[in-house]
Amino acid sequence: MQTKTIGVVIPIYNVEKYLKECLDSVINQTYTNLEIILVNDGSTDENSLNIAKEYTLKDKRITLFDKKNGGQSTARNVGIEYFSGEYKLKNKTQTIKENSLIEFNIEGNNPYEIYTVYKSYKAFNDEKDLTKFTYPIIDYIIFLDSDDYWELNCIEECVPRMDGVDVVWFDYNKIYESGFLDQKNDWTWFLGYNRNSGSKKISSKLWLERYKHIGHFAFVWQGVINFRFLKNIDLKFIDGIFHQDVHFGFLLFAQSSYIYLLSKKLLVYRIRNGATTVRNFKNNLKDEIPFYIQELLSYFEIKTAKEYYSIYSWIQIILNVMHSHNIKNNLHSDLYYLFIGNLSEQILKLKFSYKQDPMHLSGFINFIKTFVGLHRILQNNMQKNS
Repeated sequence: MQTKTIGVVIPIYNVEKYLKECLDSVINQTYTNLEIILVNDGSTDENSLNIAKEYTLKDKRITLFDKKNGGQSTARNVGIEYFSGEYKLKNKTQTIKENSLIEFNIEGNNPYEIYTVYKSYKAFNDEKDLTKFTYPIIDYIIFLDSDDYWELNCIEECVPRMDGVDVVWFDYNKIYESGFLDQKNDWTWFLGYNRNSGSKKISSKLWLERYKHIGHFAFVWQGVINFRFLKNIDLKFIDGIFHQDVHFGFLLFAQSSYIYLLSKKLLVYRIRNGATTVRNFKNNLKDEIPFYIQELLSYFEIKTAKEYYSIYSWIQIILNVMHSHNIKNNLHSDLYYLFIGNLSEQILKLKFSYKQDPMHLSGFINFIKTFVGLHRILQNNMQKNS
């Protein structure tokens, strides 16, 4: 019996070449009790939005949001906020016509500038249903990038393991497009933390012990998350930065109670040019640069602009963590300072030495140098006590 409802959130941006493969892997899952959210983040290619509409029309489980470009974090946050009931929908379409999409507007607060919400006519019995349309209640949530795809048993493998845990964490395969074959390797975050451990439930404390030794972690689309837990810790993505998966992943795992390690490769992760991750901007082409660092190109070459904005992103994560009372209350002080210390170490590795500083980051760098000194003392003490 498929009694648990899984919310799926898929950001879409200029992926016309890959989107059908991604969506086919979702709608054909062996586990069918899904609520699928597509968020078109201002795609400028010819067909991404049209493909999303095509799939929305044929599958009533899909709800499509078309919004102003704001970056992957904003698209994922739209999914979280929709499932949390933060949007009030008003039907723009008054009558139901066969083979047509029903259109809705967002009433009231609309921080991400959502233009239109689309739903298939198949989801409604009559016109009265249009005025009653609201968000679905979900048990779990999972994120998927629109240039990647799932194995068809992905969700069916995860749901039974969610009992008594906050996260089910699975492994993935990688495929490399032309130009990235020199990067080919078998390493994944899952293997880095769980090599030879098999499938089992672990405590957050055990994961944290591994984090102390490894010092790095990132997580977004590698597993299923208990949605009530996610809402309780009030965790969302930071808008308009690189390294969003580092912030989200650490705070998710560090505040969890138990995690299930599912030692199966259930996703195919595509490494390609033009992807929205900072590491995949290989050719330094202007049209691959996210909109939020375009204005830096008047100060820097493209490669330098990305490095500079990477430092800004690490700083924004640090400030977010330091200013969050919820995080301070939920994390032990050692872990709180360990995380900030590790982020600070990342900044110093990038060696801030820019003649121009349009975002005024230099003041933060001096603070970070002091913090790193304290962080290294803390690490030495932890190693002595372990």
